Amino acid sequence: MRVLTIVHGFPPAAGGGTEIYVHDLVAALDRGFADEILVLTREADPSRPEYAVRRERRGGVEIAWINHDYRACRSFEDSYRHARVRRIGAALADEWRPDVAHVHHLTHLSIDLVPELARRRVPVVFTLNDYWLICHRGQLVDLDGRRCDGPGQDGCPRCVPDELAAWGAGALAPWWRRLAPRLPAPLADAGRRAGSATASALAPGAGRRASARRLAAMRALIPHVSVFLAPSRTLRDEFLTFGIPADRLLAQEQGIDQTRLRHLRRQPGNRLRLGFLGSLMVSKAPHLLLEAVAGLPPDRLSVTLHGAVQPYHGDDSYRARLAPLLAQPAVWHAGPLPHEDVPRALEVIDVLVVPSIWLENAPFIIREAFAAGVPVVASNLGGMAELVTHDRNGLLFAPGDAADLRRTITRLLDEPGLLDRLRDGVPRMKTIEEDAAWTRQVYAAHLRAPGRAVAVAPGQAPAPSGRRLAAVVLNYRTPGDTAVAIRSLRASRRAVDDILVVDNGSRDGSADALRRSCPDAVVIESDTNLGFAAGANLGIRQALDRGAGLVLLVNSDTIVPPDTIERLEAGLDDPAIGIVAPVVLARERPSRVGSCGMRFTPATARMVHPEAGADAAALDLPAIHPVDGVSGCAMLVRRDVFERAGLFDEGYFFFFEDLDLCLRAAGAGLKTACVTSALAWHEGSRSIGRRSPTRLYHATRSHLRMARTAGRPSAGRAAWRSLSVVAFNLAYALAGTSAGRASGVLAVARGVADELGGRAVTRP
Repeated sequence: MRVLTIVHGFPPAAGGGTEIYVHDLVAALDRGFADEILVLTREADPSRPEYAVRRERRGGVEIAWINHDYRACRSFEDSYRHARVRRIGAALADEWRPDVAHVHHLTHLSIDLVPELARRRVPVVFTLNDYWLICHRGQLVDLDGRRCDGPGQDGCPRCVPDELAAWGAGALAPWWRRLAPRLPAPLADAGRRAGSATASALAPGAGRRASARRLAAMRALIPHVSVFLAPSRTLRDEFLTFGIPADRLLAQEQGIDQTRLRHLRRQPGNRLRLGFLGSLMVSKAPHLLLEAVAGLPPDRLSVTLHGAVQPYHGDDSYRARLAPLLAQPAVWHAGPLPHEDVPRALEVIDVLVVPSIWLENAPFIIREAFAAGVPVVASNLGGMAELVTHDRNGLLFAPGDAADLRRTITRLLDEPGLLDRLRDGVPRMKTIEEDAAWTRQVYAAHLRAPGRAVAVAPGQAPAPSGRRLAAVVLNYRTPGDTAVAIRSLRASRRAVDDILVVDNGSRDGSADALRRSCPDAVVIESDTNLGFAAGANLGIRQALDRGAGLVLLVNSDTIVPPDTIERLEAGLDDPAIGIVAPVVLARERPSRVGSCGMRFTPATARMVHPEAGADAAALDLPAIHPVDGVSGCAMLVRRDVFERAGLFDEGYFFFFEDLDLCLRAAGAGLKTACVTSALAWHEGSRSIGRRSPTRLYHATRSHLRMARTAGRPSAGRAAWRSLSVVAFNLAYALAGTSAGRASGVLAVARGVADELGGRAVTRP
């Protein structure tokens, strides 16, 4: 896959959270999938010509740097859209011909890159890393350092003053930008005031109008984007209000590179060691931490601040405010911190403090701290409050309230065992490798979407606060059985909000028959038999579009008793569990167990149902029985499994896709369990027969796929697993199929050849 990644800066030239995340993401895509990646980014080098393009290669990643330091900027509009940058980006797209584009930030570049890609029918995935599309400052914080709601329909004259809009025209602005730094400060300030007064007199309302035009231009991007990714609920809610449709706004848990964070050598201290890592700027509010510790005994605590003092959009007055606070006893300003030294800084603090006053998205440093086992004290605001659970893995304090932060720090000093308890509650963070796999599935989903970025494919709606339940039932030429399965769902004591039936290429009138017999169900037709994974994904996507928080997958030959769904749902009360399934009983022998879950052996990729064939009455298992995987014939899945681990892998046609999803969910931190008080009856093998060569072909092919991919094995382990799988399936074939041993052996051989050769699936 050829991925064009667009971001406003890239390490080592830029070291903010977004830039580091993008760097790590493309590196993980390069390592894990050998994708071809071109990063289009910006640098500001006054020694090089404006708009010159410099290209370099790092491993499998190519980087194209556009030099843009605003020497030629002549209007406020040039700060967000620029014809020269657009033409450069369009030419790169024509030369490189990407399959998909992932936009992370467009400041310093041009928003017109998005419609240029859409015109070339390149799907655009757009990560919302802050509020820049809404607010030209990006943080919804005004000139006085106060949170605001952003511009109204008539613009934002407070943060876009008339002189900024008016004096952008012509050659005056570049001339003044060159002259002002050379003037004495009083003279430069007088010049700015004169310019402001003149602009207000000559062009009253220019700032408001310029801001309104910017807002309209940003909203005009929405139809050109296939899917937006929101790394926090706070950000998602703001952009729903902004106008992005819910069906194109997908929640995302971003990952981090944990290579250097997992095994830190924690260094003990004799005081409570508080740390701040990040830019020392007004919106990140390190002054709150420094004010909070003023007067606290320096022999009991220390404060280390890593980062440089930064002006806020040109206003450097914050430096003077910080200076006396940084001079306090027990406060050490360590200065800028290269990102590679973050683990060293986290080794020697007990608590990270994040006192930001803006609606942070999903702060990179909080996730790094958690990965290093460090609890966090943070403002009870935005994405900070989403990551930090008060009194479990950190403490929250009232935003902007230094006195409340002081009370919080005093708790850490005086409450026995509190710090140890918070350390024990630090959650597992998603790895960058898991995130890359999930993100790549997003790319793949929109590559398959008809019309690409122009005819936008459905996305996923944000998770509702309640638990809307959708059931997805696959049908392949068994409309009678499917109708029975639907009737069992209707009889459930736990109401099913949506029943979605996927007719998987039956072409025998099944779809019309089901519409007549089940008028309350939504029937989704596929022209061809897509297999279980892709067919189920058709229904799952529509379930998520409808706002489902829970998705129940039910085979057409499965019947669920009235109390099963509510028992399964109760099993998901544990937030660590993402997938549950009932005890599956054989319909022809209801006293016999078909499955209580699967056990997967990583060494050989062997999968077994340990309790299969046992007497159901004699089972002795816990109420919630942890397993490696469960059967897709009846499984209840929380929405965040799909958001964190992706949908079913459509490389599987029949078999093993259910186990693969469960293993990927486990990799994303969500467990799978069998709820032993819940039951379901399953007939099995209605589509292709229990011992047919076709079944053996698909079983061999899917099992081999799992052997080669599950857990990303080394080349040696994948080869050993593959040999084990081939040997096992040959032994099974030699035991005889419905068409004889020779047909079974041939089916295994075809399955191996087709999987290793990457050939299309032989469909039944």
